[in-house]
Amino acid sequence: MLITLGFTHLCEGCPPDVQHGAGWGCSRVTQHRVLHKIEAHAAQSRLAKHSNCDSYCKPAKGNYKINMKKYCKKDYVVQVNVLDMETVANWAKFTVNVLSVYKCRDERVKRGDNFLWIHMKDLACKCPKIQISRKYLVMGISDNPIDRPGLMADKNSLVIQWRDAWTRRLRKLQRREKKGKCLKP
Repeated sequence: MLITLGFTHLCEGCPPDVQHGAGWGCSRVTQHRVLHKIEAHAAQSRLAKHSNCDSYCKPAKGNYKINMKKYCKKDYVVQVNVLDMETVANWAKFTVNVLSVYKCRDERVKRGDNFLWIHMKDLACKCPKIQISRKYLVMGISDNPIDRPGLMADKNSLVIQWRDAWTRRLRKLQRREKKGKCLKP
């Protein structure tokens, strides 16, 4: 079975750091990131089979509207670029680059590299749905234990693919919050 990551892959039988084009037909292909994705996908599939995702996740609402009420309910609102993922026990630990911080009740959320934790059950049910090498708007609650530093997202978080049109809207909501329009529910 030939597994590739992008246009190149590595072979166990070759010297380290030797890459081959996707047309090379070696059957002993390994690549840490690819195997990690396969393991994570297998874990997600097992969890999805044992759970009823439709009743577990909130129903999808076609067009996501970012309004003041949603903005005020969340502890943090950030734009992230998802870089990598690894599994830690029952959690998916995403390495993300925080591009913009629109709201943060917790001082530990800064621009730059951070972690985004999502429980494997939530990830298996695609609530939230997240992929590597994509930008997302993440709105969530700061409820992280000490053993999982960074941000946490769950089925109640809003994680949607980033749209440049949101920048202006989010800055407007940010200004309104600073004027005292947000009252913690």
